[in-house]
Amino acid sequence: MDHQKVKVTIVTGAGRGIGKGIAECFVKEGSIVIIATREYEEGKIVENELKNMGGTAVFIQTDVSSEESIKNMVNETINQFGKIDTLVNNAGITRFIPIEHATLDDWNELINIDLRGPFLCSKYVLPHMKKNNYGSIVNISSNHAIATLPDSEIYAAAKGGVNAMTKSMALSLGEYGIRVNSICPGFTETPHYYQWLSDKGDKDLHEEVLQIHATKRICNPIDIGKLAVYLSSEDAFMITGENIVVDGGVSSRLYNSNKF
Repeated sequence: MDHQKVKVTIVTGAGRGIGKGIAECFVKEGSIVIIATREYEEGKIVENELKNMGGTAVFIQTDVSSEESIKNMVNETINQFGKIDTLVNNAGITRFIPIEHATLDDWNELINIDLRGPFLCSKYVLPHMKKNNYGSIVNISSNHAIATLPDSEIYAAAKGGVNAMTKSMALSLGEYGIRVNSICPGFTETPHYYQWLSDKGDKDLHEEVLQIHATKRICNPIDIGKLAVYLSSEDAFMITGENIVVDGGVSSRLYNSNKF
């Protein structure tokens, strides 16, 4: 395989959920995929699944809250493949805590993973993209950065920061042939979503969720993955600095419910 002709893509948090779907989509497009995720077993499972699809995938255990872990992941990618074409900053946690009950530890954990993580991953990938005068960064944000809910202050702040950072990065890096965009998903079929339904203990909640979607279904990880692939392609050359909402119309609706 000629690694100079095949794109190399890093997907953080690719061990499950949206990140796994994104990784699958990039493998289907022929990209080498780096599975940069924290949990060892999940990372190895996804690595094997992508290889069984006929793709080239490498798991590099990565904790995006650790600067040293991120630097190691980037260095290993360069040592193996010599370049990085695409970075998808997907790794994140979702936590809704009323502001008066939230602790500084809650703030630091969520901000360190959801906002500082994309900052540091981008920081250490960028010299290699600049060297090739080419690259795409896709930040996975949330529709909470556009329109949010009660008790979501820290999460909304982190994702709002991601969207603002995306725009500034796009302006800073355009001269180097690097484009930066964010995708803002809503409800998505992930383990977290089904855990949320279970925690709520309301058998009718899923149906109510569907009804606030113009599409009458929630997103699945492949919906997000296909857009990430497109934004990283030459076909999307003129798209940069954009925060694209993918939530089936939820954030377009005026809606009131004490279940969310």
